[in-house]
Amino acid sequence: MRQFQMPGSDTDVITSRHDLKTTRESIKQLLANGTPNWVKWPQDYKNFVAESFAEEKELSDEQVASYKMEDQHILTNDAARKINPIGTRDFILKLRKHGVRCFTIDNGMPGTVGLWAMRPNAPEPVYVCFLQRPAMYEWSLLRLDEHGLPAGERFRGWRTVLIQLITKKILTESKAHQIFGKPTESINGRRYHESLFNYRNGIGFDGSDYED
Repeated sequence: MRQFQMPGSDTDVITSRHDLKTTRESIKQLLANGTPNWVKWPQDYKNFVAESFAEEKELSDEQVASYKMEDQHILTNDAARKINPIGTRDFILKLRKHGVRCFTIDNGMPGTVGLWAMRPNAPEPVYVCFLQRPAMYEWSLLRLDEHGLPAGERFRGWRTVLIQLITKKILTESKAHQIFGKPTESINGRRYHESLFNYRNGIGFDGSDYED
């Protein structure tokens, strides 16, 4: 057991570094009118702090609510978006079976791998995007921060990967749908269809990043 020197000794670290007299006077003043409530009922004060924090967070959430995505209630719906799972390995094998020269490399992000692929008649592979492993659902799920605002993907869906393969000219839209099927016209596919529409019409895609 560690031994402490009594006050007054040459090696008394406490008295040499702290003003015990002032400390005792401060404690005496704090307890002058009896034991404070925060000492007698600490849990009540912890609960109060928690409630105050919750109120402040609610106010903060209201202040940033205008920055939320209008359809994030769709993009965070687990039950609706966790459908049609495909093993990551099976996804890659499907691409290869249909002539896509591709491979994956560990990218240092837990639970993911980086997908690389060759454009038709191109001599060098290009980075496509990351894949979730060991499997992916059809639709990506949005991650929300403590204010309920978008903060990236909670996990990646394979339709998101198809968009990347199409816009980076690895696959044509028709080829992608031939391999993996065309998505239904459900509300879950809204952003997928918007991305394809924008790509077809050059909205946000000038092609400069994808020239052979």
